[in-house]
Amino acid sequence: MTFVGTRGDGSEMVLRAERATFSPRTHLARLERVRGTARDPKRQRAFEIECERAELNLETNDFSAEGDVRGRTQAGERYAAPWVRYDRAQDLLYTDAKVKMENEAGRFSGDGFRYHVKQHRFRLLGNVQVEQAP
Repeated sequence: MTFVGTRGDGSEMVLRAERATFSPRTHLARLERVRGTARDPKRQRAFEIECERAELNLETNDFSAEGDVRGRTQAGERYAAPWVRYDRAQDLLYTDAKVKMENEAGRFSGDGFRYHVKQHRFRLLGNVQVEQAP
């Protein structure tokens, strides 16, 4: 099953799931074994995400991902967390759960993150621990 959300500015989000159920009453799609990609107006990858389960609001294109959530930002940060949410109106990918992040500078962990998609800005939250790259 493939779900595509687009905006007038040309940005889009594509979520692919092995299995999906949809509730017309709530406008929610429940997805299993999910892979997704968001692209900015220039058609460049804004972020990628994979997870075991997700819930997509088809009216707002907001989604929540759960279960071994992993992904990559446009700048190359790789993240892993138990859950991640995406707020389409704010173009914000975030979690308040323990997260691991890796980039060219090293490996990090923290109590959550905020990824501001339009600015390509990734910020770890609270109790950040750093492991320098060799």
